[in-house]
Amino acid sequence: MDWIVFDKDTVRFEIPPTQSITYQQLPDAIQKAYRYFSENKFDAIKIYGRAPIWLYTAIVHAVAHLAKAVAVYDAINREYVVVVSHHPAYQIGQTLKQ
Repeated sequence: MDWIVFDKDTVRFEIPPTQSITYQQLPDAIQKAYRYFSENKFDAIKIYGRAPIWLYTAIVHAVAHLAKAVAVYDAINREYVVVVSHHPAYQIGQTLKQ
């Protein structure tokens, strides 16, 4: 599962356009993300990269309580937008720097 990469506070999907992932890989991807962010604490978790919406949704759900906020990358506006917040310092819809 070399298509899921962790770089400090960011999980990055590196799924080539010619490759698809299967639903059967989803539990392993969730477990990998949960384990990483359980062991490495950050105020905000950022998610970036080309991936199916069901993978994004599952990862957001899995890590939502491991940080104060979770943000996903908006490629059009080139910034991260907070989609989950458990802290007043982060508001839903707030943007974060890269």
